[in-house]
Amino acid sequence: MTDLPKLYSKADLARRWNVTRQVVKNWELRHNDFPKPVMWVHDNSLPLYLEEDIKKYEAKRGLSKE
Repeated sequence: MTDLPKLYSKADLARRWNVTRQVVKNWELRHNDFPKPVMWVHDNSLPLYLEEDIKKYEAKRGLSKE
């Protein structure tokens, strides 16, 4: 089996960062460096974000989990 990249939804990000989904949405709208979705699922209503992009964003914003 091929290793698939880890993807996150906005709900996943909210849990990861211990904030509400609305805060994640606000950051997406306000921060030019917020990662772009790499895939949309659920009839194009659910954006998914690549873990690598999320880690870069976390490092820039002081949100790192590691």
